[in-house]
Amino acid sequence: MTGHAGNRGRKIRPGRITFVGSGPGDPGLLTTRARTVLANAATVFTDPDVPESVLALAGSELPPTSGPEPAATETPDGETVAAVVPGGPDVRPALGDPAEVAKTLAAEARNGVDVVRLVAGDPLSVDAVIAEVNALARTQLNFEIVPGLPDTTAVPTYAGLPLGSGAKGATAGTLLKSRACYVCKKHHTVVDAFYHQLCPDCAAFNHAKRDARTDLTGRRALLTGGRAKIGMYIALRLLRDGAHTTITTRFPNDAVRRFAAMEDSADWLHRLRVIGIDLRDPAQVVALADTVAAAGPLDILINNAAQTVRRSPGSYSALVEAERTPPPELVSKLVDVISFDRVSDAHPAALTGSLGEHQTPHALTQLALAARSASPERIAAGTAIDAGGLLPDTASVNSWTQHVDEIDAMELLEVQLCNQTAPFILVSRLRPAMAAAAARRKYVVNVSAMEGQFGRKYKGPGHPHTNMAKAALNMLTRTSAAEMLETDGILMTAVDTGWITDERPHPTKLRLAEEGFHAPLDLVDGAARVYDPIVRGEAGEDLYGCFLKDYAKADW
Repeated sequence: MTGHAGNRGRKIRPGRITFVGSGPGDPGLLTTRARTVLANAATVFTDPDVPESVLALAGSELPPTSGPEPAATETPDGETVAAVVPGGPDVRPALGDPAEVAKTLAAEARNGVDVVRLVAGDPLSVDAVIAEVNALARTQLNFEIVPGLPDTTAVPTYAGLPLGSGAKGATAGTLLKSRACYVCKKHHTVVDAFYHQLCPDCAAFNHAKRDARTDLTGRRALLTGGRAKIGMYIALRLLRDGAHTTITTRFPNDAVRRFAAMEDSADWLHRLRVIGIDLRDPAQVVALADTVAAAGPLDILINNAAQTVRRSPGSYSALVEAERTPPPELVSKLVDVISFDRVSDAHPAALTGSLGEHQTPHALTQLALAARSASPERIAAGTAIDAGGLLPDTASVNSWTQHVDEIDAMELLEVQLCNQTAPFILVSRLRPAMAAAAARRKYVVNVSAMEGQFGRKYKGPGHPHTNMAKAALNMLTRTSAAEMLETDGILMTAVDTGWITDERPHPTKLRLAEEGFHAPLDLVDGAARVYDPIVRGEAGEDLYGCFLKDYAKADW
């Protein structure tokens, strides 16, 4: 009989297996949980394409070894070889097919070893790793999955850029514990490869809606706030579907550069008109309406522009500086650009912050359109630009979390003027031009938000001024839509874009990004929701006098 009497009958406590995603490859973009697990890892099985900079974190917080240093040894030919000092993590390649890797991990865990399986990217986006997980699930051993941020979703909280949609119907894996769908709230375990927070049915529906098109050849459209983010993607849909499209913005030169940078711009740039305007000035809004009406009948009005959180003057510094440089002459000849007075009065020329190497207007545009352009590293280096071309505001407080007694009176007025007064003026003064359009149906889409809903069971105390503005926009829609349809054939709706961006103060956003958070939808999804009443109207479905959320009618 072999064995030690002291250990007779004692059962080894199994170790824990933790799958850790290395994310895009930058150690700074690892989730907080991933960094903690790696730093305390003693045994690591790694993919060959995990970057060395990430692998170097393994075991970095392990305690140093203690005891006498081993003696040197002598080889048969008389050479002295230094002893190998134990210590540091045991890092090995994950060899074999998924079943073999899972078997190796299970064997280590059964011997009481805590094992880290380090995966390039996100564990739930790699088929082989999902197979390893499924194999381990049958062993009854404890394991954990720590997601990594894939390249396409690395810092969407900051950049606000659209995610690259994967193959429709593809799945990322199966959850061990069900979670509620962002849209329908039903619990599910199968994770869509693109819509990670939607159940399979809602994911399939959103994939189908995401690219919906309609023929708008010869139609005229006015879109406020069309330079960047959701507005830019709405404008691109209108232009690509054939509409002559006028957009408004406070930064017309930047808008022209952005649209000219699109690969297919030669197909539609001649149908784009850009008007520089500050919608917080009612006189300018009246002038805008008169200018658009004078050009002829109008088929589509989309009130998209809104001020949610007032940015610091420094956030606009890059845009203000770039606005002084006109677009290339060839582009300027294609795009009709006009500007009203005092467009940028609120943005002083005394600039704060620095773009570092990104100082030219062309470079600014390219950076704003690039993924990870507002990553934590760029923010720290002072070279970050978000999808709107703004320098991220790193203040620890903003009006999104402020209560009624903390909101600045000037910000209150700005929000009401931009978010509800300007849309009212445009609907009112452009109604005759829309009534004159020959199409069977004309469209007013008021871009609203859940913040304007009265029917929600819980309403937090933050940002009451933006809640007021969206509620007012909803009431305009509910009050006037039926009469406008009956009299002039105009379909007016209010639309929630869905959860696209995070408006919380910088420290909170940074912490959540490091933990792997990103909003469930992206800019293309938001644009698709706004565009949907037009697509459905052209197909013969009249939507009016309603609040639409996730493509369906919702309570006011």
